[in-house]
Amino acid sequence: MKEFHVVGKELSNDQAYGKVTGRLHYCGDETTQGMLYMRLKAGTVSHGMIRSIDISKAVQLPGVRAVYTCENTPDRLYDRGRVGPWETVPNQERLFDRHIRYVGERVAAVVAVSEEIAEQACRLIEVEYDPLPFVVSVDEAEREDAPKIHPDGNVYECAPFDYGDYASVTDVLCHSSCSHIGRMTHLAMETQSCRAKYNASEKTLTVWTGCQSVFGVRSTVAELLQMPYSKVRVVKMPMGGSFGVRQETLLEPLTSYAAWDLQGEVRLVYTREEQIVNTMMKHSVDAQVKSKVTADGVIQGVSLSCRLDAGAYLTVSRDYVSTIGEKINKVYRIPNIHFDGRAVCTNTPINGSFRSWGSCELTLCLENHWNMVAGELGIDPIEFRLKNIHQPYDEEVVHQVSIGNTHFEECLVRGREAFRWDERKEECRRQNEQQRRYRYGVGVALASHTSSFYPYRVDVASTNARLQEDGSLIVHVAVHDHGCGTVMALKKIASEVTEIPLENILLQEADTQSCRYDHGCYASRTVYSLGQSVKTCCEKLMDQARKKAAAALRCNENVLHYEAGVFFKETEKTVRISLQEICEYSIRVTGEDLFCSVTTNAAANPGVPAAHFTYVRVDTYTGFTKVLDCLSVHDVGKAINPDMCRGQVGSGIQQGIGMALCEEIKIDPKTGRALITNFKNYEVANAVDMPDYQTILIEDPEPNAPFGAKSIGEVVLAPVAPAVVAAVNHALGTQLRHLPLTPAVILEALEAQK
Repeated sequence: MKEFHVVGKELSNDQAYGKVTGRLHYCGDETTQGMLYMRLKAGTVSHGMIRSIDISKAVQLPGVRAVYTCENTPDRLYDRGRVGPWETVPNQERLFDRHIRYVGERVAAVVAVSEEIAEQACRLIEVEYDPLPFVVSVDEAEREDAPKIHPDGNVYECAPFDYGDYASVTDVLCHSSCSHIGRMTHLAMETQSCRAKYNASEKTLTVWTGCQSVFGVRSTVAELLQMPYSKVRVVKMPMGGSFGVRQETLLEPLTSYAAWDLQGEVRLVYTREEQIVNTMMKHSVDAQVKSKVTADGVIQGVSLSCRLDAGAYLTVSRDYVSTIGEKINKVYRIPNIHFDGRAVCTNTPINGSFRSWGSCELTLCLENHWNMVAGELGIDPIEFRLKNIHQPYDEEVVHQVSIGNTHFEECLVRGREAFRWDERKEECRRQNEQQRRYRYGVGVALASHTSSFYPYRVDVASTNARLQEDGSLIVHVAVHDHGCGTVMALKKIASEVTEIPLENILLQEADTQSCRYDHGCYASRTVYSLGQSVKTCCEKLMDQARKKAAAALRCNENVLHYEAGVFFKETEKTVRISLQEICEYSIRVTGEDLFCSVTTNAAANPGVPAAHFTYVRVDTYTGFTKVLDCLSVHDVGKAINPDMCRGQVGSGIQQGIGMALCEEIKIDPKTGRALITNFKNYEVANAVDMPDYQTILIEDPEPNAPFGAKSIGEVVLAPVAPAVVAAVNHALGTQLRHLPLTPAVILEALEAQK
């Protein structure tokens, strides 16, 4: 196996120094002379029409530069979930709408010389409403007589699909289960922020934002302001976490409009309450799984019905529920499939993109179901999975593409051994027999996710690279680092190809002015798709350098050897030329710049198997669950950044434990108001709740991937919650599938057992 220079080495995130010293500036840290500050006024009704809005006191406050409402802003519709101008989207939002659809929806904005003055002016704005009937639950919203939140109603069906013939499968055992996942917030440490500046002399707009698609933001903002795309520049800023909340275009339209209107610079930074209520939440999901399985445990068919609560605006929800169905065949061989789903709008905060985009919801529903089926058949959960999992290069029936060089079996087998699965099951049995208060259980879950857009859409990834006059390298690729080290991963790929030291490579984040088009960094495509583009571009650049070296040395390029920035003859090592000298020769002698521009299209989408094993203790007196130990096994192809991979696993475990046991944003059924709007009363899995955990990375390079690397950033979450649920059910002898499994839920289940 080839010895790598930097790929696979324990090298840190290149932003680490700036973060620990506080020298890395996020968008909300930026201040400039003359900058103006925006604050928002939130609506106080769940559903209603604005009868009147009085801004007279606010505009008279010294320091206020503008007050915006539905009465003085464009009536144009847009969609926060759009990432390309050609997408068909519902276009339901305005900057400000007279029709208010949830508590907290913005009704006005103030721009002033300071945040304090803007906040004070917001309090002076007086709004009167004509209340309308509202619906908080999806059950209410689906009724025929439910009040319409949008002119086309509340329910948005996605096209059902079938593969094989589920209905015709007979002579098998039928199983059915229902699951529910509560609404969550993403909990990124940095709240949403945006800064926009309009240059009146050039009629250009620059937007700085921590987002996941600079070109998506640009298309929405430019069309809202009716500006040419060439006059709108969007720059990706350092991001303090996302987990999907920064995929949609949220603050940028309003901030950009104010900057354009005032012909100045405007900044908007959300408070934590605004971050929770006014960005996006994770959908609450109701799902029913039906399966047909032989008596010896072979899956013959699956039927999945799924319903998502979209909140007040549809945005990405219909696509989201479709994606859940499209991923149904990524782990198991399922010859017969039926799927139907719908998204339902309610008078509640908006729900949207969340880490793994459907994979964690699908995994939770299916893995809960398979654990139940295995129990009913008397088969060990791991043995049941081994009977049904995909083998390397199998074809998934939904998209009729290969799942790639995937190792589901190795994940399960190695995990079973390292976790001591059989021994721990026996230990749990003995422990549960010996005492009454605490009960112990183990659980397992298996998941996969994507590595590219293929074949959902054409996956475009473009890179520009130029060799600098001193032999250093500048690479432009539209990467959007979420704070997890993807810039370093791409720099490592560039360094591995060119053997230029990492410190001599500049690879900055996405900027619509300097980068070529890219859809954005989501679907876990960054390392696989953008990484391959960077690798190909750097290889072609080095081919150019080799040709120039051969010309300068007056020899055939086939006799040249390259090492650490120098080309030399293999037979005469003193005949040599450095990258710096090649660059000088190219410019001064041949009159050519040394650069390369490449666009690649991913033609595969390898799966990323992930098996998670969990050991828990449930206190039957209090209902509290403690995760004592866990193991995550991930098939990554090749770990470009092993230390960051392990960090991702830890974050997925923490987030998954929260999903399983405590995290939920509840809505007051009487008012529609979110009952949790800050960290004080939002229950999360804290550091003290984290168990010791092990990580096993399976590295068998994926063909046609950058040094064999696949994705890992999102799949780390998918199997964690169902493994925790499985362990709790194993401990208690229950079939709980309504998340989160709070102490109250567990105590109620124990009471029902009696």
